[in-house]
Amino acid sequence: MRRKLPRFEPIGLNESRALWVKYRGNQDVERMLLEIAQAREVFDEMETYFVSVQRVWQDQNLGQLVAMEKIRLLLMEQGLRTKALAGLMPPQKGEPPDEPEAALID
Repeated sequence: MRRKLPRFEPIGLNESRALWVKYRGNQDVERMLLEIAQAREVFDEMETYFVSVQRVWQDQNLGQLVAMEKIRLLLMEQGLRTKALAGLMPPQKGEPPDEPEAALID
């Protein structure tokens, strides 16, 4: 079983750009920032494909597939983390962790 990462503040676009300028020429940092940007592009593309598959699934009245719902929640969580949470303060020590599904339902 994989170990969960600790909760942390996501890197926002402005912070990413500032790091790019600050560490310009540091190949390790540049590669890491490019990896983050590329991963976010992949998530956006996956979300587009997911919407297409979900639409066809619903049009054919195939019910609700649990795996599709889990993927939808993961995509929503990633979008929320990178777009809405970047720049906010990370949780304080001792604060209980949020459940991803509960946070998305509210």
